[in-house]
Amino acid sequence: MKSLFKPITGMFNKKNDDSSNASDNGDADSASKKEVTTDDNELAKQHCKLFTAMSEVKTKLEKLEAARGQITEERFKALHEQYSGFIEKNTPVLEKIRKEIDNRIASYLADKKDSAHRFAEIKKIIVQEAKLLEAGVISKDDYVEKIKLLKPEEKECGEKYKLAKKKIDFFKDAKNNKYVEPEPDPEESVDKDSEPTSEKGKNKGGTEKATNGKDRDKKQILFGKEVDLKIEPGVKFNVKIEDIAIPVTTTFVGTEKYEYIQICLPSPYNTIKGKLFAGNRLEFTCIFKGKELNFSSNIIEHLTKPVRAVILEYPKELRIKDLRTSDRVSCRIPSTLTYRGKGKDAIINDISIQGCRLDVVYDPSEKNYIARSSETAEIKCCFPGSAECYNISGIIRSVKKKQLNVSYGVQFSDISQDVQKVIHEYVSENME
Repeated sequence: MKSLFKPITGMFNKKNDDSSNASDNGDADSASKKEVTTDDNELAKQHCKLFTAMSEVKTKLEKLEAARGQITEERFKALHEQYSGFIEKNTPVLEKIRKEIDNRIASYLADKKDSAHRFAEIKKIIVQEAKLLEAGVISKDDYVEKIKLLKPEEKECGEKYKLAKKKIDFFKDAKNNKYVEPEPDPEESVDKDSEPTSEKGKNKGGTEKATNGKDRDKKQILFGKEVDLKIEPGVKFNVKIEDIAIPVTTTFVGTEKYEYIQICLPSPYNTIKGKLFAGNRLEFTCIFKGKELNFSSNIIEHLTKPVRAVILEYPKELRIKDLRTSDRVSCRIPSTLTYRGKGKDAIINDISIQGCRLDVVYDPSEKNYIARSSETAEIKCCFPGSAECYNISGIIRSVKKKQLNVSYGVQFSDISQDVQKVIHEYVSENME
């Protein structure tokens, strides 16, 4: 029992050797970014150790009372004094530890709030600059320069937010006597997770085994650091939530690679908001650039102030299904798009044997002349390296407008064998 009376002091001002050395070597900033510092860990460990010891002594006191009639009064008093003395001596120590934990939680909550607020401000500035660029108020170079200055701070805010949240969760668990020894180095676990795993039905590189020649390379599964969500803000996601049968959708806002992703509050919000709690796992599916993307992610935080959004962990696995049945390549081919008897200069920016996408710029007087989906059209173009021009009939399947800049997706409907051969050769030669 002598060990129970050992004073527990100096834990609040204790400086661990690692953090001191980090400061001496100019690595203090790196040390401060650890998910749980040695000092935080020591405080949580002391709380758990003392709380457990006091609980055990209280149990012994109860058992001592029950056994009082079976031992001498002198022995009872000696043990009772010993156990009671330990409780009396260490109760204020435990209270002091808990108060220090509360102070640190409050500090990290303030850090978390400040980071979220600044992150939201930066996002608003980025959206504002994008609108100014779109309206022609600022140049693309000015926009790029402005965003370039904001991106490092945006990343730093995201890191601070995640770090503060992890420390808060760590101390809350410690107060509930659920202390868990933190991992020695979070970066090591990231590297470990980034290694592709080999599973049944998958190749070592993460590509699913094709069932036949036609499906080869049409499905992929990427793992760890192979996962690169190059998704544009504004893309719509279908969301699958456990125990929710109705369709749920959301909009992609942005991501910090390998750190987190941000989405708008899912809709219908009032129906599913009870499911937007930290740790809950959601499944997302979207169609982007001819591919179906599917991944799952755990919620980090559900925010309603200062910005309405959901922050999620960066996915460790991404499933990709190519929905196009033919190869498609990017290009810049001048062409003429003719519909309603009138031709417009256009640029083909990608093409396959089945269709293409063209960009057209209209004059203000032509805004009512913009084509609509399902209209028939004819494309005239000359492929690089060919002296002959070709006419290709098609149907406009998609129309994307940004003021007077319009992008058309055209499905070829009447294409000769000669043109098919030319397109096939062009696509094959320019495949990456």
